[in-house]
Amino acid sequence: MGFKSEMIKARDEFIALVKAELLGPGSEVSVPDAEHELITTVPEKRYSIGILFPKENKMQADGNDVDRAVPEDEKKDAEQAETVDFDASDYIGKDITVAEKDKKTEDEIDDDPDSEDNLDEEVSLAAQNMPSSFGITFFVRGNTDRVRISLKYGTYRDARMEDCRIPFTPAKAGEWTAPEEFDRYVRYDKEEKTLRLINGINRKTVRQLRERDLLDTDEDQLIDHLYKLADQLQNGYVREPREMNNYEIVFGEGDYVNESHIPDHGLVEITALRRKMENGTTALTIMVVNAKTERPQSSNCIFQPELRVDSENNGFSFVQYSGTTNFDLLDAEEQSLELQYRNKHVYGTGLGTAVNWKIDDSGTGFICNDFFPEFEVPSMDFALPDDCGVNGRTLSMKYLSDLDTTEKGVKIHDLKTLVDAYSAWIDDLVARSHALEPRFAKAADRNLKGCREACERMRNGIRILEKDDMAWDAFQLANRAMFMQRVQLAVQREYPASYPDEKVLSDVLRNMDYRTADEIFSKDRYAWRPFQLAFMLLDMTSVTDDASADRSLVDLIWFPTGGGKTEAYLGLTAMTIFYRRFRYPGQDGGTTVIMRYTLRLLAAQQFTRASTLICACELIRKDCESRNSVYGHYALGTVPITIGLWIGGEHTPNTDDGAKKNLEKLRKATSYNLEYAKDTYNKFQVLKCPWCGTRMTPERDGNKKIRGAFGYKMHGGNHFALYCTRQACPFGNRLPVQVVDEELYNEPPTLLFGTVDKFAMLPWENRIENFFALNSRNRAPELIIQDELHLISGPLGTMVGLYESAVDALCRRKGNVTKIVASTATIRRAVEQCAALYDRDVSQFPHPALDAEDSFFAREKKIDYGKENFGRKYVGLMPSGKTKAMMEIRSMAAMLQKAKDMNASDEVRDKLWTLTAYFNSLKDLGKAATMVDDDVKDFMKRMCYRLKSNAEVRKIGTADELTSRVSTTQLNQTLDKLEKNKYSTENMKNHLPPYPCNVLLATNMISVGIDVARLNVMLLVGQPKLTSEYIQASSRVGREYPGVAFAMYDGGKSRDRSHYEQFRPYHESFYRHVEPTGATPFSAPARKRALHAVLIAYIRLSAGGLSGETDAIKFRVEDNKNTVDDIVGYMVNRCVDVNRRINPHMKDDSADLKREMEDILEKWDDLARDAGKIFCYGRKFMVKNPDASGERLMKVFGTFREDPAFETMTSMRNVDVMVPGSIIEWKEDDQDDR
Repeated sequence: MGFKSEMIKARDEFIALVKAELLGPGSEVSVPDAEHELITTVPEKRYSIGILFPKENKMQADGNDVDRAVPEDEKKDAEQAETVDFDASDYIGKDITVAEKDKKTEDEIDDDPDSEDNLDEEVSLAAQNMPSSFGITFFVRGNTDRVRISLKYGTYRDARMEDCRIPFTPAKAGEWTAPEEFDRYVRYDKEEKTLRLINGINRKTVRQLRERDLLDTDEDQLIDHLYKLADQLQNGYVREPREMNNYEIVFGEGDYVNESHIPDHGLVEITALRRKMENGTTALTIMVVNAKTERPQSSNCIFQPELRVDSENNGFSFVQYSGTTNFDLLDAEEQSLELQYRNKHVYGTGLGTAVNWKIDDSGTGFICNDFFPEFEVPSMDFALPDDCGVNGRTLSMKYLSDLDTTEKGVKIHDLKTLVDAYSAWIDDLVARSHALEPRFAKAADRNLKGCREACERMRNGIRILEKDDMAWDAFQLANRAMFMQRVQLAVQREYPASYPDEKVLSDVLRNMDYRTADEIFSKDRYAWRPFQLAFMLLDMTSVTDDASADRSLVDLIWFPTGGGKTEAYLGLTAMTIFYRRFRYPGQDGGTTVIMRYTLRLLAAQQFTRASTLICACELIRKDCESRNSVYGHYALGTVPITIGLWIGGEHTPNTDDGAKKNLEKLRKATSYNLEYAKDTYNKFQVLKCPWCGTRMTPERDGNKKIRGAFGYKMHGGNHFALYCTRQACPFGNRLPVQVVDEELYNEPPTLLFGTVDKFAMLPWENRIENFFALNSRNRAPELIIQDELHLISGPLGTMVGLYESAVDALCRRKGNVTKIVASTATIRRAVEQCAALYDRDVSQFPHPALDAEDSFFAREKKIDYGKENFGRKYVGLMPSGKTKAMMEIRSMAAMLQKAKDMNASDEVRDKLWTLTAYFNSLKDLGKAATMVDDDVKDFMKRMCYRLKSNAEVRKIGTADELTSRVSTTQLNQTLDKLEKNKYSTENMKNHLPPYPCNVLLATNMISVGIDVARLNVMLLVGQPKLTSEYIQASSRVGREYPGVAFAMYDGGKSRDRSHYEQFRPYHESFYRHVEPTGATPFSAPARKRALHAVLIAYIRLSAGGLSGETDAIKFRVEDNKNTVDDIVGYMVNRCVDVNRRINPHMKDDSADLKREMEDILEKWDDLARDAGKIFCYGRKFMVKNPDASGERLMKVFGTFREDPAFETMTSMRNVDVMVPGSIIEWKEDDQDDR
């Protein structure tokens, strides 16, 4: 059995254990089986889901804190206090009095003609926190006068003496009898291998036996067993399985049935409704109701109910639900989605439960409810089919680089086979499309036309490689750089977290030869995924031809999570850098590529990967510069190829002085305060060498001595620089990496890496002009990459879209159009969004075709455990009679403890050890952090007591966090801990650190960019607000090994309940359910917030003599007429164009926009004319306000000082309106003072 097969088995066992704990039965060791289990807590408290309570009870809870004051079951005596299992009540039953006038006799109910109103009552009972009913709705074709159903469920009764027994194996082989004094209470059943209770006993008696010290040794743990037997007798409940097989519901001539008196099933009431549909089908709704109306207790609740309807027992077949929307009324994108997901059939929906089915194309099969729904979303296969005619070497990075001496013509031919295979696939789809339903014809034609266009662009890319030697050289060097990067990542995996004094890695680096490196580090294939290589070919024209139509196109990489989008645009980045060096010598310096991200954690993660690539590019350049070149000479110039991180002063230093002060603090750190110093003063982001992985920060070793050194220095005393602390590393003197803003402005990096937030500084910081080469001979940036485009939406997208106007206008100042590439795994309305953000057409790649599960470059794998083809499992949890907080505690406790209880190897257990808990808000996460330290640990103790002993309780410590409230250093340390610290039974037993992460609490910060193979278990607390967020967050688990995501729904939210009831259809096609996103950059609120900032930024950075902080006073409209006309005309045209793309039938706001810009410019002119000696842009007053009004053009957003300056954002996230207010304190004089 392979390791992944072992993991699949372990994952399914883990899910089953959690199911037994939360739904039951099986939460306690029982004889003879789980179906007849004996549990030692009242079952309605033991179990958390799948319970039907008596009607007319409601749960009372104050917020999330359940009132625990309800007394325990009366039969528990005072001795109960001695037990560890101190389960408290999770709900309060409340009797609801029904007014006499609202009561109906049974005859009235049966004869009520308004059957739907009757059913509404049963449905409402399913939507309560203490549900009394559940049901399923489905469609059938055939005779429904008689409907046969099957129902399984469990009830619980008080345990009797003969029920009390537990599995028992004597420590010594042979005959075993209970010792004297003990033999009065228990005997050993050899055949059943159980210890049976034969006389009444309680915990007090057991304690007295223990205190008498009657046993020389208790190797059989007899005292512990007696305690458990006493609990079984005193507090035990025995499950009695119940079944109703082929129970017949007779509609006759009516359409509503309510059967409340079912022989031998006094707890059960069946309600059914049928409705004839216009298309000849019939909709059936069947509800199961708890018939009782009492206070809940074990004897009157229904547990683990399973309702099932089989077509073979009935005179009908099942029919899929096709929806009611008119296909012709759908827009083009919606019609495309209908086409792609036409084979995903929905056969039913749940009411207070999820629903599952196994139905073939003829409608034969069964449908059933499921309180613990599971669905395995298949993984994607990114390889090409074996019979497509593409040689495996075609995808090899080394083969396509200059390290391989194969003739160019042969390589070009191999590249053509990839495009030919894609073209043949399209031809096949065209033939297949003729058999589609007529309504899909237009959508199919549109999609296949898009595929054809992509294919032709790829062919054009190959033609360029054939004819343009510079393009071919750039392509080969990009492949070499990507290959070298992958080799170095393999080296880092082989020698993780190494210290600079470890010699083995130094020898590896000194002897590295990339012509043979893949033979030494052979675990990696060093190959492109087909779509990555295809994307480079697709964008070849964009890279090489400024005037091409492709250059103005936004290319959107739309690919599933984990598919390799980052590699695709990193390859394009390398090719763009090299081509610019070849094509534009003397103009090739400065910033070539800008990569933008939305989240700090994502930027930090991806920055490390991009830095490794840039190191490879710089090594190639330095080798070309060397007289003794190892790999061949190319004209790449003398200017270093570098990368810079531009993310904001909270996370990286803004100035060299700030960096110098932080560095001095770090160097003064001792062994005692090293960790504190690093956490407080290390804002340099880079903690290990991106090339060789050597630590760039010192650590305390086992002897508490400092080992290693900081890889930071002040070059020449005044300029911050990073270097590898290992001298054998090619970057032991200096890394081509920079994180200090001041250095980035002075020496613009080749690849500028930052968050979108930072671009809010455009009007504030004049040195940003250097990124756009406005005061140099260099060209403007060639390429802008926006990762995770779906996050640039809503208020953030609106602000980004407006500032993007300034970015685009500044890029165009040098005459070349900057190419824009975006990527995402989850987006809708991409055309509209890209139009709003970039005022450009968009081309999606890979383009959708006929089926969502096949785009040629990615195909849905068929789940086949025998071939180790697995997917990510999703499990739905909806609490019954438990508050959100209680359900959260129980779920986390079960998942944490069951991972320890499993009989698995260390390697398998490690992959299930870390529980990632995802929250929709920091508020919810903060509550959970407290619960992990208290309630969760208590529940784990209870589980262990009833199953094993307290010694088996898992130690979980304090939870780790990946949230915005954690410092960047802590984030990096947590990520490092997740990747490197693995579970070891030996280490845990002997208390030897480092320990693996037990609980990881996260918000949407984890949704993108995290790729840790150890993360395979997730609990999502509440349905995330957006489907895109749900997909992105849950896809952090199970990326390499079989993983599971538990979605814990909030029963009080109708949206959560809907997701639970539609669990299977939603997960079968959840990319289809991604909500549309949008941005409105030219709306009135957006213009009011930031239009002035766009104008100020452009004019300040473009017009001569207005760049300096104090140059704002020089502005006059008439003196800068050309610059003013340029930006006003540009903005008006952009507004008109964006409106044309998004809302062609609506009037645009260009007239209002032009008038507002004129007002802004006039105000600036007036302020400058009226100013005294001091009038600046406002950066010098960002912290401290000026002494008088009229001394600045801009003030920080949210500053309500009485001066006429423009309120201006310093972050794109300053989107909330702040309202000033005053507090009036009213005091009354005392009576005595009057």
